[in-house]
Amino acid sequence: MKRQRGWWMMGLLAVTAFAAGLWMGYPRAAMAAGGAGQVQFQLMGVNPSSSLLVYEPGTKTVYVYQGATTGNADINCSYKFELGTPGEPIRRIPCPLPTMR
Repeated sequence: MKRQRGWWMMGLLAVTAFAAGLWMGYPRAAMAAGGAGQVQFQLMGVNPSSSLLVYEPGTKTVYVYQGATTGNADINCSYKFELGTPGEPIRRIPCPLPTMR
């Protein structure tokens, strides 16, 4: 009888924990913290063909830096994409050549 009561208590505890999780908003998607104009990035691969993607939400522009993990310490932008309305064609635009300091 004690053993059966223990199982009931564990089951009730599990259901209570599940209900509390739902009540606290567990099913909601996690949102990243950030403000307007903050840059987002993604590094794709750590090899000679790697690339670094940098997204600037304010201008809706994605910058691509090829070979980000190899070669020289200074990496120049290879090209960029200016995003418009979804479904429209996207044009690849060469980045301006760097200026001498």
